[in-house]
Amino acid sequence: MPPLITFAIPAYNRPKLLSEALASIAAQRGPNDFEVLVCDDGRLEENRRLTEQYTGGNGRYLANDPALGAVGNWNRCLREARGRWVMVLHEDDALYPWYLDLVRPRLRDDLAAVCTRTVQDAAPPEIPEPAAPFAVWSYPPRYFLKSAMTPFPGVLIRRDLALRLGGFAERWGPLADYEFWYRLGGAGRIEVVRAVGAFYRVSPGQWTETEWARMLGLMHLLRLRIAREQFPGRPRLGRWLARFFTARNAQSYAGRFPERPASLQRALRFRRIPGSSLPSGWVWAALRRSARAPAA
Repeated sequence: MPPLITFAIPAYNRPKLLSEALASIAAQRGPNDFEVLVCDDGRLEENRRLTEQYTGGNGRYLANDPALGAVGNWNRCLREARGRWVMVLHEDDALYPWYLDLVRPRLRDDLAAVCTRTVQDAAPPEIPEPAAPFAVWSYPPRYFLKSAMTPFPGVLIRRDLALRLGGFAERWGPLADYEFWYRLGGAGRIEVVRAVGAFYRVSPGQWTETEWARMLGLMHLLRLRIAREQFPGRPRLGRWLARFFTARNAQSYAGRFPERPASLQRALRFRRIPGSSLPSGWVWAALRRSARAPAA
């Protein structure tokens, strides 16, 4: 019988972090209804040994030859998974022992993805286990004008749907996850369990740190596409929302990085649009209300 869930790890030359990710999967409670898959772009023998050590006969190690690159490796994870549900878990991220307790009861055939909240830091913080009952939100496509629903490690996706959509689009580079989650949300319902079940590592050398200028430009292009598709009868409102949230991203990057590339300068000009000084929480609340109303 195929497993219910595949935890697929796209690995690359970080065995210490891989061991932490594998240990967090091994610590999951409840039925042993999952498999572990490691797709290794670095082809390290140590990664093979770690996969065997932590998973026993419940894991598979695949070396990519030649290397596929980050997005290509994510897609191989999708193709090689055997579970009906798949998580692409980066080797520097981890799950809390109660992750499956949060998502397993939500898995239904009519869903595209089930997610939890994540906590972000340089190392996994100790947090108390959340107490039931857990609030659950739907995350419709319009919400993606602001952001994706949660970082990578919180997302469990339906594999057949992901493959039907063509997986992650490499042309979107460091934003391929955000763009794919949006397409996924348009193809089926995404639910977010409002409890922390996963850890997302923030550390030097990540794509955000090295590619943030390109990400900012791609982010605005994606928001303009979302605006066109989600507000077809109100194009000015859609463009305003795209500019508003891109300006907030630009302000964040301007505070973190000293460089001033053209993409940042263009995005910072959106602070001059009417209403740009509104609290982002107000705009987010209005966007959520619009998603509950009939589409224009």
